[in-house]
Amino acid sequence: MKALIFNDKLKELAEYGKDLGYETFHVTNSDIKSGNYPNDVDIICGGMEFKLLNREKLKEFKNLKYIFLYSVGIDYMDLEYIKEKGIILCNNHGAYSEPIAEWIVYNILQIEKQNKKYLEQQRNHIWKRLEETGTLYDKHALFLGTGAIAKETLVRLKPFVKTITGVNTSGRKVEGFDEIVKNEDLEKVLPKMDYVVSFLPTTEKTYKTIDSKFFANMKKGSSFINISRGTVVDEEALFDALKSNHLKAAALDVVFKEPLDEKSKLWDLENIYITPHTSDASEDFLRRRARSAAENLKRLKEKEELINIVDFEKGY
Repeated sequence: MKALIFNDKLKELAEYGKDLGYETFHVTNSDIKSGNYPNDVDIICGGMEFKLLNREKLKEFKNLKYIFLYSVGIDYMDLEYIKEKGIILCNNHGAYSEPIAEWIVYNILQIEKQNKKYLEQQRNHIWKRLEETGTLYDKHALFLGTGAIAKETLVRLKPFVKTITGVNTSGRKVEGFDEIVKNEDLEKVLPKMDYVVSFLPTTEKTYKTIDSKFFANMKKGSSFINISRGTVVDEEALFDALKSNHLKAAALDVVFKEPLDEKSKLWDLENIYITPHTSDASEDFLRRRARSAAENLKRLKEKEELINIVDFEKGY
């Protein structure tokens, strides 16, 4: 079988595939833009590089049977075409859970300890003690989603806070959570929470689901964290909730349209922390990036069941 390996820095994945017995082709972004790649392959391993391939270019891959993604999210893929052609799509579920979980805990601590104000004072050479900073030991956190990233965050955040409640579609119990509620019961617990963390995927149901009504139902003085997808949030509603100080603060690693427009009103809010979709960054980022693709290349060769196959009906 032939495999196309996208990404300038993942030559080792191509070598690994070759060692497994595949005929592999390592392709850079420049190659993709210029069309310098074979189109008779059975497998493509890639991530955001797929944005460089429109549907017409994707149609050129007549033998394509498998796509192994480097990302967890799939919203940038042409899912309609992939499903129509019966191509098996696998994402990189779980690969970035630990660094993202650390990012969440780090930002919750930043918010409570008013780190933004102290950094500003440091830049201006001001030695001034803020009279009040928050604590976590009596706080309640709500996780919108109970998947792999949420579970890793649970392990790291639980020693700090009083309770962590999870929300999922079925209300099924997940080990470690103090309580699990169904989506339809969210409004009952939302007003009690000090921190709300979104792990929601992008689907038709989640599009702008975190809106003005959602923020109004949040406890006054609570905070919102988003590491999932920017499209699940109505950013105008978020801005209003922060500007009015109904929300204490927010930390965003994702926004509705990336990169965030330099003229966006969000930049100038004093009670927001913004990072450019980097919560997954780590020293071993490249290994994590290739994790599921490498595993599925191995499993496919050994005729074993693939991991992280995307359910097109669920959208993840």
